Amino acid sequence: MARTVIVTLLGLAFSSSAMSETSNQLVVNQLGYLPDGDKKAYWLNPSNELVSLVSMDPKGQAEKQVFTVSTEPQSNVINFSDITQPGWYQLQSNSTTSAPFQIVDNVYQGLTDRLVKALYLQRSGSVIKDQATGMSRPKSHIQDAVIFRTDDFHKVGTQLDMTGGWYDAGDYGKYVATTTITVARLLEAYNQAPDLFTAKNNTGSELPAVLDEAIYGLDWLSKMQREDGAVYRKVSGAKWPGKIVPWQDTQVRYIYGISTPETAKFAATMAFASRVLKPLRPNLARDYLKSAIHAWRYLEQQPEQYIDWQKGDDSGSGPYIKNAEDSEASLDTDVDDRLWALAELYLSTGQSKYRSRFNELYDKELVGIFEWKNPALMGIFHLIASEGTELTKQLMTDLQSVAKRYSDQSANSPFSIANQQFIWGSNKMTAEAGVLMASADASSHTNNYRSVVQSQIDYLLGANAFNMSFVTNTGTYAVRNLHHLYRISTGVSLPGFMVGGPNEKAQAGVAPKGEGMMSYVDSEKSYAVNEFAIDYNASLIGLLAVHHTYFN
Repeated sequence: MARTVIVTLLGLAFSSSAMSETSNQLVVNQLGYLPDGDKKAYWLNPSNELVSLVSMDPKGQAEKQVFTVSTEPQSNVINFSDITQPGWYQLQSNSTTSAPFQIVDNVYQGLTDRLVKALYLQRSGSVIKDQATGMSRPKSHIQDAVIFRTDDFHKVGTQLDMTGGWYDAGDYGKYVATTTITVARLLEAYNQAPDLFTAKNNTGSELPAVLDEAIYGLDWLSKMQREDGAVYRKVSGAKWPGKIVPWQDTQVRYIYGISTPETAKFAATMAFASRVLKPLRPNLARDYLKSAIHAWRYLEQQPEQYIDWQKGDDSGSGPYIKNAEDSEASLDTDVDDRLWALAELYLSTGQSKYRSRFNELYDKELVGIFEWKNPALMGIFHLIASEGTELTKQLMTDLQSVAKRYSDQSANSPFSIANQQFIWGSNKMTAEAGVLMASADASSHTNNYRSVVQSQIDYLLGANAFNMSFVTNTGTYAVRNLHHLYRISTGVSLPGFMVGGPNEKAQAGVAPKGEGMMSYVDSEKSYAVNEFAIDYNASLIGLLAVHHTYFN
């Protein structure tokens, strides 16, 4: 029988002056919740009213039950985890109503499919015809690309085949840094929750779409490896494209110099891919492992971080190195990238030399969320899961320490947000903080952080100060004005694209600056907060996968 839950809330106000100006709203995860999962909502600027959880399914008489509600610091939390009856619901008070949401099994299945499909829609060098979105476009950037600057193997202007891969974001650059991170996160998600990834692409492949996309990314990465094992950094034009569709971007496209961080991320991704794909594509898996070993041999000859970068390399593309906007200490070194590579090579080859070198290089300060700036966590987690040694015991201790820090931050944050860095790509960081905490649980076979992991999903899907889902076409009030050149040029709706989210630097000059999680606006002009990127989607895919493992 459907029930109505009446909840009395204390009138706590948000400490942020910006939040205190937010209208009276009940904010929820607009997709919904699993029957046996954790269920929280939030009341912005509440009055002294009762809030009811009302079934929208017209079945029988409503049964009322009074619940005690936690009032966590800086937030008014409505906890209705005890409600397990599947159906459609709304939270209601006398003055406001939440978006409708479901309690249902596999509540995130459709979203997972859309997030993966978004990567298919980002393919470069392929004909795209998708009935669901209306995207229909010819092959684009089929002349990719020419060498930008003479190196030891190729003269300036040499044409090489760098076609394929994904457009990184709303424009048309292609980057090894984010492609490796994206591919690895897809493979990891499939490894953890294969039953969540049953959808297939319309490419004729019999593989699940998530693996089909991973291989598409891997094929492009393979092309970016130089003869000596080093890996080029990116492909793009020398100028940022205007508001045009990809086939209209006819400028010469360049291959920019090698780097050890990208080469190490490449080695790690290829080695990991060889393990995941060995049962399905043994020949490809063998080739990927060879490429990984070849990349590591180059790194052995180049033991210090090296980036072939000169002024002018970033005139039409993102730097993806240390710069004015990305200044984390991990970008001063490539040790984090090498640690990831060494872990994956050890697990894929069984050769102890890789593990020994990992032990020599390991620094607990490099345990953090998985991102292009510092990808060490994935290798650390894989080692912990593979064996019980003194090294892996130390790795587990260090991982648990970071997970607790994120959990503590969540406990003292509005909407239980673990990530407190509201910079470019903060939504990705929120998702990856959830993945890190879930990884700590998986390592210790506990459920200590399950509710916090759920809160990161809730925030991204509408339980936030904007009452907005940050994923396009997902929820009643979803982001609409995606900064994406194809969407802007054609008007075609692109579902399943997660935007970067609040960014207090607001580099586009559109969103409010310096207001933490309030530094956001739903505007296509605000690329610093409302642009999609492939690694953003990958992180949410990963978050949904680890959340799925708690219940299966």
